[in-house]
Amino acid sequence: MSEVNTLTIQEEEDIIARAMAEWNAQHVQVLIDDDDIPSDAQYLPLESLIEFLEQQPIPVRIHIDGENYLIRLRKYVDYEEFREFIYSLSDFLRRGHWIKAEWSREKKAIIVKRWRR
Repeated sequence: MSEVNTLTIQEEEDIIARAMAEWNAQHVQVLIDDDDIPSDAQYLPLESLIEFLEQQPIPVRIHIDGENYLIRLRKYVDYEEFREFIYSLSDFLRRGHWIKAEWSREKKAIIVKRWRR
């Protein structure tokens, strides 16, 4: 007979709490909703975007939503700090011959196109 490992509710809650603490401690969090990219498209690699964002002082969450990366700030920053963040992100994207970053009031996120033809 095979042995079944069981957890108490307290052990399960501890595991969940540790996982949530690790998740919240990450400087850049990534959520994937739709990861499809057309085969003939040029795309902005997620790895290079994460590498750039890891160097920034503001923790962010990236939500991959079809053709866009939605970048949401995870803490409140004043307008000057936000502008500086947007300018540095746009500069990073321009160096890769990419499209600029844009703020979407509707989505409450910075939108960066993931791919182009």
